[in-house]
Amino acid sequence: MAKSNTSGPYQHGDAALKQFDLEGSVGVDVVLTNPSVAKDFRRLLADQTVQNWSQWATVAGFIPVPLLDVVTISGVQIKMIYDLCGVYDIPFEKRKVRAILSGLSGGGVTTVASAPLSASLIKNVPVVGTALAAVTQPAMAYATTYAIGTLFVRHFESNGTLAAMSVESLRAAYQEQVNAAKKKFFKKNTLTDPVDGLATPV
Repeated sequence: MAKSNTSGPYQHGDAALKQFDLEGSVGVDVVLTNPSVAKDFRRLLADQTVQNWSQWATVAGFIPVPLLDVVTISGVQIKMIYDLCGVYDIPFEKRKVRAILSGLSGGGVTTVASAPLSASLIKNVPVVGTALAAVTQPAMAYATTYAIGTLFVRHFESNGTLAAMSVESLRAAYQEQVNAAKKKFFKKNTLTDPVDGLATPV
């Protein structure tokens, strides 16, 4: 298993169970030894990991410098997958992860999905581009990160590995997840997708 010296908020694999303060609790032995309980906790931790890093990606989407925001979002997504590999005790392979992200973006972009890249380039348009990007880029950063995380969790939950991931089989599900996450983002922030024509102030 790959070693990690990352100082994130989560422990990896079986060590993740120790994050809860179980001292003095009734049924501690049951929690630590019951496979179904451990699996449920692992899924809970994985879902929280995806949510947390999706929020960080949203913050990165507000970076005003074109392309720098995209690079930062890419780093957030890679770090999220790194943490998910830790949760599921799966060796992390950065080159493989980059290849998967590149494949999901449709090819040419090796950092992150092409939608955030397009939103980032909008910032180059004077006045209107900056205002539009202030809404679209954080939304797409959240949506693509959440979609990627969801697909990786689903794959790992079915005992899959990084080596077994197929971009072709993920692409359709990825787009569905992006659309769903984008709607979730705009609903949560009481916004309308500007791509649909109407943007409501926060």
